[in-house]
Amino acid sequence: MPDTPSTSAQPPVPPVDPLLLGSAAFLFQEYLDQLAADNPGLDEDEEPPPIETRAVLTLFADELGTNVQTTLNLYLRITALYRLLAQSPALTALAMDDETPGGALTENALVAAARLELKVTRKGAEGAAEFDPRAFREALESD
Repeated sequence: MPDTPSTSAQPPVPPVDPLLLGSAAFLFQEYLDQLAADNPGLDEDEEPPPIETRAVLTLFADELGTNVQTTLNLYLRITALYRLLAQSPALTALAMDDETPGGALTENALVAAARLELKVTRKGAEGAAEFDPRAFREALESD
C-alpha cells in the first residue's frame, strides 16, 4: 500500500491575551521588515525569503518572556492572521487602524485573532493554522 500523508485535526489552540498578541504582531512586523531590509531588490515576481520559524519563536520567547506553549500559540495565531489578511484586502481594510501612522491592527482585530477558534491541521510533516474568514469578519464588524 502506498505511503500517503495523513490529515488530522490538532487539539484546539487556547485563546491568548489580546495585548500580548498585539506585542507579538509588532515584533513579527519588525521581523518581516528586517527580512525585507536584508534582501533588497526583490522583484514582485520573486518569492520572498522564507520566515524562519525558530527565529520568530526565539524572538517571541526572548522579548515577551513567554513559555513554550504561549510562544507557539502566538506564532500560530500571528502567522494565521497574516496569511488571512494577505489573502483578503477587504478584511485587511477592516482590520487595520487608519489613524495609526504606519498602520496597526484595530482592537477588534486583536481581540478576534486572540479569541477566535484557530483550525490547525497537519498533513504529514507539514502543518497550517487558519482562521475562519467569515467568523473573523463578523468579529471585526461587531462593536
